[in-house]
Amino acid sequence: MITGQVTEAEFIAAHQLHLHRTAIMLSVVTAIAILVGMALFFTVSKKVGLMLLLGGTGGLIGELVQGRIFLPLRLRRLYAQVKGRTDLTYSWNSETLSLRSDRGNAERPWADFRKAKENDRLFLLYFNDAIFEIVSKRWFHTPEQIDDFRQNLKVVK
Repeated sequence: MITGQVTEAEFIAAHQLHLHRTAIMLSVVTAIAILVGMALFFTVSKKVGLMLLLGGTGGLIGELVQGRIFLPLRLRRLYAQVKGRTDLTYSWNSETLSLRSDRGNAERPWADFRKAKENDRLFLLYFNDAIFEIVSKRWFHTPEQIDDFRQNLKVVK
């Protein structure tokens, strides 16, 4: 059994983990545009090459600004809008994940989660492609407890 509340920093980290693959793909696409633009600039057409080079550079800068400045600001605002935070208590077995709080109880089979993501701070348990539940690793008491929780996620992935 684990108990805790998601902090603002964890809320932001969860959304960054959620968007990580998208951010990498955008960075790869814009880096390719930069490389192709450079190649075209020096070989075929300076005009087309420059357009791709500047477009790719703008895309990389835009992704950096969005991910490092605008997204965290927006997420801080969203986090602050939630009133009456309460401790969440999770317990689990090989069949289900149970949640208890002052606001109610829920029990879900592990198979109800569409997918799961993990980093060094968090687990994200997805109900669908966009909606997820955040479970902080700081709530766990021992590394063995984290491993036990992770073992149940094998059904999810």
